[in-house]
Amino acid sequence: MSNADHNAWAKFRMPTWEDDISLNHNSNLPFENTIAPCEMPRKDFNLPSQLKPDLLGVRSLESYLINDPYPIPAAEDREGYNANFNASYFLNGLSDYLKIWRAVEKYNVPVDSYLDFGCASGRVLRHFCCQSDVPHLWGTDINGRHIKWLNDYLPRRLKVIHNHCIPNLQIADNSIDVISAFSVFTHIDTFETAWLAELYRILKPGGLVYLTVQNDDSWRFLRNAGSSQMLVDRLQKRDPNFMNLLQAELPDMRLDFRHTDLGPYRAVVFHSDCYLRRTWGRFFDIAEIVPLDHGHHQSVFIGRK
Repeated sequence: MSNADHNAWAKFRMPTWEDDISLNHNSNLPFENTIAPCEMPRKDFNLPSQLKPDLLGVRSLESYLINDPYPIPAAEDREGYNANFNASYFLNGLSDYLKIWRAVEKYNVPVDSYLDFGCASGRVLRHFCCQSDVPHLWGTDINGRHIKWLNDYLPRRLKVIHNHCIPNLQIADNSIDVISAFSVFTHIDTFETAWLAELYRILKPGGLVYLTVQNDDSWRFLRNAGSSQMLVDRLQKRDPNFMNLLQAELPDMRLDFRHTDLGPYRAVVFHSDCYLRRTWGRFFDIAEIVPLDHGHHQSVFIGRK
């Protein structure tokens, strides 16, 4: 392409094309963090049901707190997790960290490397940095601001990548022992199988994936609304027929409710257990699907390579 042709093409190029496949590629706003967990008042952590006692095992909560010297990101920089409740945010991430280790121990997976796909600003990754000696830690996220936060505040052994919505991760084949994805495939309506193939490519033989989904159990939970009434209301606005759909069992397929055709974060996605076995089971040997084990209404797909 000549310079003249390039200049002519550039006039018609979408000026913010990066934001159609990712978010905040050029954010320079300063971060407004809060104090580190090790410095927070211990009374803030007297919260019922945030962390099941059986997950802690023989270790005390205090031992986890004193190991974490890193700031907590402000509410607007943590994907809506426990906005304005910093202790809850810490406990929420610690709970999922401990659940990953529970699965790792159950399936006897050696862990030399770990990736959190869609890691946000380190809700779970911070615990791998503070509470484990896993030497090779990776995080990827579609939001460049999250990646900047992680680079600014978490330790150097963590490598983070600002990815986009086209399936392509710059990570070596067969190099990662454990991959997690929290509330990621619940929003991927396009190229889902390509993303599954990409995770399969980088996972070591014998490795484990820990992926949250909205499945049959989630669908039944939403039928009773309760603490998820906000999600039900959102879906009803997207599809006036949603409440009628919800009265029946989740169809034997994947359902996605797309609310925009521009940019990422376009959809809310449900996967029937039959669909998971039929489609995801082509990529991973399914170890189990744990009902409603993330948040109020997401289940966990655990698979092996």
